[in-house]
Amino acid sequence: MLTKLLPRFSSKLCEVTIKNSKYGGQCITARNAHKAAVLREAGKPVVLETVKKIEKLKNDEVIVRVKVHYCSLNTTDVKIIAGKHAELNVPLPFIPGHEFSGEIVDIGKDNPHHFNRGDRVVVMNDLQDPNGGLISEAVVKNRDVWTVPQSVPLKEMAVLPYGHGTALLTFALHCNLKENDLILITAGPAGMGLAAIDLAVSVYKAKVIAVCDTESSSDLVRDKGAHKVVSMTKNNFTKLYKNVQDAMGDKKAKVAYDAVGKGLLHLLADFVDPAKGQLISVDPFFNAANFPSEVPEFERPKRKEKEEKAAEAEGKAKLIQNVRHFDLYEYPDLDTYRQMISDTIEMRSEGMIAGHISKIFPLAKIQQAIEFIQQKQCTGKVLIDVQCPDVDECPEEKDKKAKSKDGEEKKKSKD
Repeated sequence: MLTKLLPRFSSKLCEVTIKNSKYGGQCITARNAHKAAVLREAGKPVVLETVKKIEKLKNDEVIVRVKVHYCSLNTTDVKIIAGKHAELNVPLPFIPGHEFSGEIVDIGKDNPHHFNRGDRVVVMNDLQDPNGGLISEAVVKNRDVWTVPQSVPLKEMAVLPYGHGTALLTFALHCNLKENDLILITAGPAGMGLAAIDLAVSVYKAKVIAVCDTESSSDLVRDKGAHKVVSMTKNNFTKLYKNVQDAMGDKKAKVAYDAVGKGLLHLLADFVDPAKGQLISVDPFFNAANFPSEVPEFERPKRKEKEEKAAEAEGKAKLIQNVRHFDLYEYPDLDTYRQMISDTIEMRSEGMIAGHISKIFPLAKIQQAIEFIQQKQCTGKVLIDVQCPDVDECPEEKDKKAKSKDGEEKKKSKD
């Protein structure tokens, strides 16, 4: 019956043309269409639309077609959708999602990393690429794809590369983190800080003092092995400063690693070794030129004790002037970029690290997922099941219902 009806309704699938992307086209039929979450105007809700499939990969492009299973919805995606960073000039229409997993269904002629059709893979796309992972099939650069061993679930792999890979780049190559080193890490709602805590504790055996934005995330961070945890309360930075001060005692951290922004590094500079320490930002929206003169979203509490020594004040000023920013995707050395993700995959396959998924939403519930992050309800990464049409069809929901049904039947049998 459906086959007979398709020709009649095929014209209705010609609604969408993504003019500014490789998904552009004139008419979309059922055979060559994909469902995607599309942002057409910053600050407005994303909508599910039917977009054209690229029928054939060009031989002169080093690209891969991936059937997307899971796409991580990051705070960066949500901020772009909300229009909070207009300076990025993200091209519209825009398909969000720069971190996702799936399987290869097609490969361009140039294949330097020797992929095969059917390979299980993880992808890390450019933050500003209008062709992200919230689509049933994505065409991506060969350089941004890694194979995933069978031992690692695709859903977990989708939340690992950006956070853990960036932390690994920072700890291994730029701050020489060692066992028992004291490190301050700020953790927001979408997992960058949580990934750094996981890596610092599980792999480097460092002592982590974590600064979290909610009490619920504080509990998770404790489970991840943080030495001490401080939570922010309603942007009360005076109280936060005092709590960090109490947690540090008379010690100074080797590194302050900030995944939140909001000027928190200005506050944390007081607790980092002014002579040998480092302030590091992994906030994707960090602006190095503006940071030293920017007014933070808090006032540093006035000190009651004697004025700090001139050398200490000078050391803090240098820390602020020399904040280092790292974004793995923007790292200039391609071999290092690829190695960081490869090492992340290997560490996960060996059980050294683990991703944390706060909640999984079907693609049809993308707007609810966005609001879930905006309302700070998540404690780790939020995942979109791209192949799941609706919540009742998702494997996780089926498992829950099956377990619930089994429980009810057992209860009835006991009764």
